[in-house]
Amino acid sequence: GGRKALVAGPRPDRIPLSLAQQRMWFLNRLEPESAAYNIPFALRLTGRLDTDALQAALQDLVVRHESLRTYYPEDADGPHQVIVPADSADLDLAQVVVEGEDDLRARMMDLLGRGFDVTSRAPLRAGLFRLSDDVHVFVFVVHHISADGLSMAPTARDLMIAYAARCQSEAPQWSPLPVQYADYALWQREVLGSAEEPGTVAAAQLEYWERTLAGAPEALELPTDRPRPAEPSMHGAEIAFTIPVDLHSALESLAQEQGSSLFMVAHSALSVLLARLSGTWDVTVGTPVAGRGEAVLDDLAGMFVNTLALRTELSSAMTFAEVVAVARETDLCAFSYADVPFESVVGAVAPASARSTGRHPLFQTVLSFQNQQRASLELPGLTVDVVPDVDSVAKFDLQLTLIPTPLGELEALVTYATDLFDESTAVTFGQRFVRVLEAVAADPLAVVGDIEIASDEERAQLLGEPVADETSSDTGDAVLPSDSTVPQILASVVEADPEAPALSDNGEETTYSDLAQQAARLARVLIAEGVGPGHRVPVAVPRSADMVVAVWAVLESGAALTLVEAEDAGPATNSETLTFELEAKVGITTTANVAALPDGVAWIVLDTSRAQIDAQSSRPVTYAERITRLRPEDPAVVGLDGTVLTHGHIVALADRDRARFDITYESRTACTETLSSSWSAMELLLAMTAGAATVVTGVAEGEITDLLADEWVTHAFMPEQQALGLDLEELEDLEVLILTGGQQSGQMPNIARVIADTETWTA
Repeated sequence: GGRKALVAGPRPDRIPLSLAQQRMWFLNRLEPESAAYNIPFALRLTGRLDTDALQAALQDLVVRHESLRTYYPEDADGPHQVIVPADSADLDLAQVVVEGEDDLRARMMDLLGRGFDVTSRAPLRAGLFRLSDDVHVFVFVVHHISADGLSMAPTARDLMIAYAARCQSEAPQWSPLPVQYADYALWQREVLGSAEEPGTVAAAQLEYWERTLAGAPEALELPTDRPRPAEPSMHGAEIAFTIPVDLHSALESLAQEQGSSLFMVAHSALSVLLARLSGTWDVTVGTPVAGRGEAVLDDLAGMFVNTLALRTELSSAMTFAEVVAVARETDLCAFSYADVPFESVVGAVAPASARSTGRHPLFQTVLSFQNQQRASLELPGLTVDVVPDVDSVAKFDLQLTLIPTPLGELEALVTYATDLFDESTAVTFGQRFVRVLEAVAADPLAVVGDIEIASDEERAQLLGEPVADETSSDTGDAVLPSDSTVPQILASVVEADPEAPALSDNGEETTYSDLAQQAARLARVLIAEGVGPGHRVPVAVPRSADMVVAVWAVLESGAALTLVEAEDAGPATNSETLTFELEAKVGITTTANVAALPDGVAWIVLDTSRAQIDAQSSRPVTYAERITRLRPEDPAVVGLDGTVLTHGHIVALADRDRARFDITYESRTACTETLSSSWSAMELLLAMTAGAATVVTGVAEGEITDLLADEWVTHAFMPEQQALGLDLEELEDLEVLILTGGQQSGQMPNIARVIADTETWTA
């Protein structure tokens, strides 16, 4: 039993590419000038350098490793490997005198930043930059089709052995490599077999991946600083941070308690953070595996690394321990099916994305552990230092690399695509990852949807100065705020009965499910404009279904809502109120109203922004997308007079007054107050938090009775003066009439239950 041993053997005239090399070859053909898949390293050499010995050592290196003298032309049967004979292989060491560090950096980046045509010659370059007689920088770069990151350690070691020997005018004395990359490519195809043939390893493993990744989201939509370009530049940058010894130790203990590994705990924490930031709990991250399962490959340069897609389907209600259990199962299975190359998985699961360069297929975030010992760099007569930051390429949106240190810390690196993210965003990402780790190390049973990912400083910055006094008014008893937010209550209403009618606008009904989806799309437009907790968004939309969508969207974004009558927003006084007192940067309106509104606000005009809004995801917005967790004490409704109601107070007041007014999921409500009245927003929230239907048809004052009758309204909110004009005999369905200005005259007949607003909507 067992698989066939990997040994050197006879080779056919035409040597195929390995399976992993095929995607590298295709990507190179798409963009031969791209340096995205270059593997570089650079060494600063201080002391007396023997340049002739270094040139000879380079020659020894390419003779020893066939992959470093292989190119990949195409014929009628596709690409294949051509190995240049050892006696014909040459690698010229370009030597350049540079004028200072800036000149060095520019010339080094030029050498590293150029692509290769892998079809015409071996994709390998080396350069030597002379700063002075005693200071040189050696730069080496190879295309990923010929080597991977783990190839750099044996490559550097062999180069140093050869240099030491050549300094003594001797050939290096090293044991021959037992196999070469061509042997591996042939062996791999034989061992895996064809995916089209039942019973082969490739077929069995591909079947697992197709089943596991079926229906997974194609992309994880993280909040970015800039829109994703159609063609990424692949430019990247890196930030570093440290996970201290005590936290590292606590995480190791947590892993042991959960019967898992530190990698699985880190994978769990990263998945939770990504879920919170993206708003989806179906999270796929990538992770590289060495692909060197055979001992004979340990010292060989070549493209062996494979990438696994780790999909975890979680929920915000899970404890972290439960997430670790899911990740453990996911990771163990994935590592058991790691032989089939990632390129084959992409071809089977998402063939359209295999030939796309717009974003990485299947996942855009990667978790990497580096447990390998770093090569000790020593050359006779020289001090050797690795030059940092020579690889400025981002193959993924984000890559988190964790490296255990001899001191017991975890060194962490975040590599990020500069097309999408600023450095400050990457730093914040790292801080949030640590915050998740700290929370779960302290309490493995923490509910992951409740973990605070924003720092106190972030929250203070986002929420600005303290809002207006939120203590009880002197009209009525104090109402203790709820520990829930309005979006949480609305989400539970949608979940309870998604097809229940939420709105009636001119006889056209909208279900709660449709309303929630429309609001989610608009909320994402707001979030993309930078709107979130601490911001205030005026809504200047006539009473309609669009108005309700806008109200819900603002609350979903985390911002505070202000309803504005468009005709009241034109005068300078109101313009100043909107732009300065409320600090409104973004608002929502319609074409008919925008001309009357102040220029100091960036107005999203609903009827001309349909394409932009409809292009957004309709899945529920989570507080993860709002940068910071939305809290019950955050403002939700702000009146033009500066009155502030928090989420917690609104939920508590709604609970009180649904009971007080007997509003249930069977009720139908309507409000004829002006939009700028606090009752306009509160009537909507009373109805929606009850799962009731609300009528938003705008009518003239003389038509109110007909509207209430035609729409079977059970609960009406209006000023007493309007109520006095109602023909109550026509309103058979009307159960409760709420006088929003307070009952003062006592003229209302006792036909319907009349409740005066003596307890105002303040808390």
